Amino acid sequence: MDEAAQSVGASLYRRLRDVIFPLSAPAAAAGAILVFLTAFNELTVSALLWSSGTETLGVVIFNLDDSGETGMASALAMTIVFVVIVLMALIQLFSRRFPKGVVPWQT
Repeated sequence: MDEAAQSVGASLYRRLRDVIFPLSAPAAAAGAILVFLTAFNELTVSALLWSSGTETLGVVIFNLDDSGETGMASALAMTIVFVVIVLMALIQLFSRRFPKGVVPWQT
């Protein structure tokens, strides 16, 4: 499609806007959603990289649970679950406007 657009005289900007970006948008958006949802609860890498004052949510939950504050750890974990559910609901709400294939849990 890119070569066809080029052969009829479309500029690089026009080809990017009309051909390449619409074709790559579903994969880029789906990848961004999956990376965000995975990174939001990541513990392994963040436990290796954290320093004082820059703890991630996973490290904070782990430290709270390790120090015996299971109630606080559970409350924070449920807050994270609530945030993820709200974000997924918003994505689902606006999924009609996205091209087919953008939302990973819809086929």
